[in-house]
Amino acid sequence: MGCDRNCGLIAGAVIGAVLAVFGGILMPVGDMLIENTIKKQVVLEEGTIAYQNWVKTGTEVYRQFWIFDVQNPQEVVVNSSRIKVKQRESEYIFSI
Repeated sequence: MGCDRNCGLIAGAVIGAVLAVFGGILMPVGDMLIENTIKKQVVLEEGTIAYQNWVKTGTEVYRQFWIFDVQNPQEVVVNSSRIKVKQRESEYIFSI
């Protein structure tokens, strides 16, 4: 049982149309499902992957902070002068 050229073209057109409709439906639905999954998992609540990663990272995490004090705030606001800053404390490194 064979299919001539017209039969193949019609079958290809039907399959293409079905796939186009299927893709048109799945694109917004897939985006919605992905967005909902991300919204559920990024919350820091017990039972979420984000919480598990936040509690135990598996590696050392270092954070560094530098604190600066603006020496001339009024001149900056009034005259649009260049900001003069002074570093207050030395850097802090926290290991979690």
